[in-house]
Amino acid sequence: MHSEKIVLETIDKSFLRTKWESILKKIIIRRIPIKYSENDQVIFLNSENEIKNFFSKSNSEKLKKTKIIVILTPLNNFINLIKFLDTIDKILDEDTKIIINYFSVSWKYIFNIFSFLGLIKNFKKSLFFSKKTFDVFLNCTNYESSKKLNDISLPFEIPLLTRLLSILFNIFPFLSLFSFANIFYLRKRVKRSSSNELMSLIIPCKNEEENIKNIISEAKIKLNFQYQLVFVDDLSEDETKKNILQAKIDNPETNIKVLDGVGKGKSRAVDIGVKNSDGFYCAILDADLTVKIEDLNSFYSAISIGNGDLINGTRLVYKLENNSMRFLNILGNKFFSYLITFITSSNVSDTLCGTKCFKKSDWEIFEEFRIRNKLNDIWGDFNIIFASSFYGYKLIDLPVRYYERISGETKMKRRFYYFINMLKLCYLAFLRFKINYK
Repeated sequence: MHSEKIVLETIDKSFLRTKWESILKKIIIRRIPIKYSENDQVIFLNSENEIKNFFSKSNSEKLKKTKIIVILTPLNNFINLIKFLDTIDKILDEDTKIIINYFSVSWKYIFNIFSFLGLIKNFKKSLFFSKKTFDVFLNCTNYESSKKLNDISLPFEIPLLTRLLSILFNIFPFLSLFSFANIFYLRKRVKRSSSNELMSLIIPCKNEEENIKNIISEAKIKLNFQYQLVFVDDLSEDETKKNILQAKIDNPETNIKVLDGVGKGKSRAVDIGVKNSDGFYCAILDADLTVKIEDLNSFYSAISIGNGDLINGTRLVYKLENNSMRFLNILGNKFFSYLITFITSSNVSDTLCGTKCFKKSDWEIFEEFRIRNKLNDIWGDFNIIFASSFYGYKLIDLPVRYYERISGETKMKRRFYYFINMLKLCYLAFLRFKINYK
């Protein structure tokens, strides 16, 4: 990479190019986890020399450490984009995300006018392309887009107008067709180094005494990957804790961990479970077994080969089993699925399925989003989805069949209270995603 020219740009940048670079940085910084920024795991590259120096062999330690690479140089000005992406694919860690931008083809003639006026430098070989053309490039590489940002409108700031346009572009994503630039998160499509890793099954329990033996026996028979069972007893009033401890004694060959919750709901129980687990991956499993434990084989497969960063179970694809979900619950699930899809611009068909799978290392990022935005998410499902989408993770739905609870009672009893709580969460997320309000 050092011996050949990779971009058309020169060191001397135009007025508008400099302005745009400043705006782009502000937009992206809002979407970067504080943890990565504080640990010096984010790098901004804005020239050919910086790109070449960063991706050099002598910079191997920094390359391993970096979580997010922001390439400020627009892709329009790369001489051979496919070759560049192929080169860095061989260098970068599989979990490193890249944030890129390119100027929209709809602004091509306006850019010609700007060039005539001397506001920008237009290169004869620059390529103005659409999302369709961008996908043609990506399909020839090991990279795919995991998230698009829609709040770009102008290459310079005009007080009030720029913010108004940004809000409108976020609320009405189709308007991004008229945006002068596009910003995407890129992630590796195929990952090979995470197979055979341990997965911790986080099982929050509240008065589930009759289900403990079934969970362990089902896991031993039906799971075909390395697993750990992490039970979090959330101050049960029955024999749940006693049964978990006895099951641990009766199954010494099974990796079982028993933890105590604080009685503040499923979200905090899951938090305790994830933080004290030993797995490379974590999957949340409701103790009622309304989602069959063998379905976790599909979750493990999807996460380990890199199909997504968050694997979200959806119960609303297959036909529901008789008596498995009340009619009002079905309506509520569909309502929040549409609402959260609108807020995040990520397709989510079931927001309240308790079965979700992710890397343990990403839990800190999810928690950072919850704390930063003051989300009192009792169940935890919404926050995981919001955080994943906000930080550019790839979220995929994985269909599961949903069965009637065999024993115990549902915890979703105070339906109106929980409905209001979820509406509040969506309102706060709307402010964060669409209004850019902190």
